[in-house]
Amino acid sequence: MVIIIIMVIIVIIIIIMVIILIIITTIFFIITIIIIIITIVIIIIIIIIIIIMVIIVIIIIIIIIIIIIIIIIVIIIIIKVIIVIQMHPPSSSNQNGNPS
Repeated sequence: MVIIIIMVIIVIIIIIMVIILIIITTIFFIITIIIIIITIVIIIIIIIIIIIMVIIVIIIIIIIIIIIIIIIIVIIIIIKVIIVIQMHPPSSSNQNGNPS
């Protein structure tokens, strides 16, 4: 009778230990899944941030190029205007020179 009771107690203890093990493993599994999901989300966020930074840099470069082109065009226009102004006074001074 005592042996049977001891056997039953041992079986109950083994069952409890197995249940505890299962619970612990499932908890660890859930924790690892959560950690994996969190790392994936963090990686995606980092990739999105990098893409946004690249887009911003490209936009800034395009804006700088446009500004440089505008400056070059303005300089060319100013040079042409100066050339035209310099060409006109000789003709006017030439007209002035002719009567004298």
